[in-house]
Amino acid sequence: MSWRRILVRQAERWIDPSLRNRVWRWLETPERRRFQQQLKKLAHTPRRDGPAVSYGEAVGSESSGVIHGGRVKLLHLAEEFPSAVADFNLLYLVSSAPPKFALELVAWARARGVKFVWNQNGVAYPGWYGNRSEEINGPMRALRDQADYIFHQSEFCRQCADQFLGPAGAPSEIAFNCVDTTLFTPASPPDGSVCQLLATGSHYESYRVLSVLETVAELVRRQFPVALHLAGRLAWPDAEAGVNDKIRELGIGNYVRRTAAYRQEEAPAFYQAAHILIHPKYKDPCPTVPIEAMACGVPVIGSASGGMPELVSPEAGVLIDVPDSWEENHWPTASAMADAVETIMARWPEYRAAARRRAEALFSKELWLAKHRRVFQALAPV
Repeated sequence: MSWRRILVRQAERWIDPSLRNRVWRWLETPERRRFQQQLKKLAHTPRRDGPAVSYGEAVGSESSGVIHGGRVKLLHLAEEFPSAVADFNLLYLVSSAPPKFALELVAWARARGVKFVWNQNGVAYPGWYGNRSEEINGPMRALRDQADYIFHQSEFCRQCADQFLGPAGAPSEIAFNCVDTTLFTPASPPDGSVCQLLATGSHYESYRVLSVLETVAELVRRQFPVALHLAGRLAWPDAEAGVNDKIRELGIGNYVRRTAAYRQEEAPAFYQAAHILIHPKYKDPCPTVPIEAMACGVPVIGSASGGMPELVSPEAGVLIDVPDSWEENHWPTASAMADAVETIMARWPEYRAAARRRAEALFSKELWLAKHRRVFQALAPV
């Protein structure tokens, strides 16, 4: 580890947030200057015959790696609008996955007549990021305010951006995250003798996993046949040990199967083997995991918070009421989620069919691409 990174680690422990930000900027100054010099040397002439899009290097050359979150949607977009380098006239960035030195990139691009399209996900708030929320919201606000057009991932994303970033000046619309409904599609139903639960994605908060384990234990206590597939990276400190300890404490080792980080092309099989997705994350702005699940005919259990009520209809799953707060997180109790499992399994074929219809109607890749195509062609006409 370099001396700069060691200094940052120490700074994060004892320096107040405002001073810590100045330390970060000082440490990054040489790298930022090199980046600015590279931009100055870049031979760039914006194309004049229709859209040519750059994603700020957020899309890798391979689509088969372990790619989740904000980058997944860019893979769909890049299929129709491949990443351009020397002649791009549109810059497209996602708030949850901006490239390093994005502000410098946007300033350089706009000075050359490039239009900037911003995809707004959620924001930082005290219950999630404490008194460091502005460390995320400040740069996000500065980027969003440069946009020529904004796609909000949900109405919830628009509302919380207005609240924490301030009203946006650019025109905007809602564009839910999308799914390839030809790839994420129902398969043969799993064996109905045991309810197959799935919890998947990148797990950054412990409650998101531990509450699901408690739900399994509650169902076992009720003698309800159940098994859980816990898939995805556990990303909080000492997560693996904490999860293993919780499984031992609850005595559910025989009911839980674990898969760590996985490739995107593996995901459909995970959903297709499940009866129900459990996604208890609080105030999730527009999660892709429930959308992928519904496309595979998998109903969803979660909290009635964030963007989830816009995504999951009552026919396609069960959302459980939780308190509304920006100061702390809340999630459904294990008992409430176990009740929801029993409710869905009692009429699972109906929920399954409704989930698939929901995905086809609102979240298809074709619908999402059509919205982007219309905006791109208006900003960079032929």
